[in-house]
Amino acid sequence: MRQRPGYRAFAAAILGADHFPLSFLDGSSVAASRISARIQYPLSMSIARISDLSPEAQAVEARAVELVEQELDGLIEQYRERFGVVVGTDLARELFPEYTASPQSRLLFALAVQRSAAHVADEVYKRILLGPVLGDALFTAGGTGAGKTTAIRTTSQTSGLISEAAIVYDSNFNSLSSTKAKVMLALEAGLRVIVIFVHRHPVEAYLEGVLPRALMEGRTVSIEGHLRMHRDALKTFLRCQRFFAENPQAAFLVLNNTGHEAEAFPSDIAYIKSVQYPKEELFNAIKEGLDHAYRQGKISEALYVASCGHESDLARQSEEG
Repeated sequence: MRQRPGYRAFAAAILGADHFPLSFLDGSSVAASRISARIQYPLSMSIARISDLSPEAQAVEARAVELVEQELDGLIEQYRERFGVVVGTDLARELFPEYTASPQSRLLFALAVQRSAAHVADEVYKRILLGPVLGDALFTAGGTGAGKTTAIRTTSQTSGLISEAAIVYDSNFNSLSSTKAKVMLALEAGLRVIVIFVHRHPVEAYLEGVLPRALMEGRTVSIEGHLRMHRDALKTFLRCQRFFAENPQAAFLVLNNTGHEAEAFPSDIAYIKSVQYPKEELFNAIKEGLDHAYRQGKISEALYVASCGHESDLARQSEEG
C-alpha cells in the first residue's frame, strides 16, 4: 500500500504513532461473507413516513417510497454512475425528479424524499462493501454548513483522502446507532476507517454555509434543526471515538474550519470536548442574520420562513405592510 507521509504524520500526532498501524485486513471473499451475514441492520424495505407534512408533500413522499420499492436496483445503478463511491442521503435525493424539478421544489420537498433517499444511500453503501474493496472508508462528521467536504479537500494533511478512499460516507454523523453500524460494517469488510469531524461555529456555519447553499440549491434547514444537528454530530462523534478507541484500524480526526478562509487546520479531541452550544444565544444570533438578509431583499420570504421554522413576526409584518 502506498503511504501518505502528510496524513501519517497527522494521524500520529493526534492518536499516537502506535495507534494506526500500516497493516490492514484485505477485502477478501471471507470479509464479504461476513458483511453479507451482518447486513440486516436497518435496511428493511418498509420506509417509515414523516408526520406533519403538507398534503402535497405527503403525495411526493408516497411516490418516492413507491419508486424505491419498485425500482431500487435501477436507482442504485443510477447512483453509482453519477456519484461513484461517495455515499450520502443528500446525493441520493438527486434521484427523485419531483425534488430536483426547481429550487422551489427542493425547498418544499427535501423532507418528503429524505427517508427514501436515505434508504437508497444505505443500500448503495451495503453493496459497495459486498464487492472487493481495499483501503480506507472515510466518514465525514460535523454539523450542517460546516464545509466538511471542502475542508477535507483543501487542508494539506487530508487533501488526498477523499479521492483515494475505497468508499466515502458523506454525512453529519449525527445518529449513534446508524453510524456505529456503518463503521462496524466497514471494519468487517477489511477497510481502515477514518472519521473526520469538521468543526465550524454554528452561527458562521449557518450564515456562511447553509444560507449561501440554500440560495444556490433551494434546500435549507431550520435554525433549530441546524443547532440540533451540530449538537448531535458532536455527541455522536465523541461517543464513537470512545467506543472504537482501542481499535487500531479506526482513526478519529478533527479539523477546525471556523474563521479560516484558506483552509481548515488540524485540531484534537480535547478541543471539541470543550465546545459548548448555548441554544438561545446561537438561535438569536442566526435569526438576527436572517432578519437582516430578509430586510435587505437578499432572501425570499419562502426561504426566510423555512429557515426560521415557522412564519415569523417579520414575515407577517411584511405581508400586513
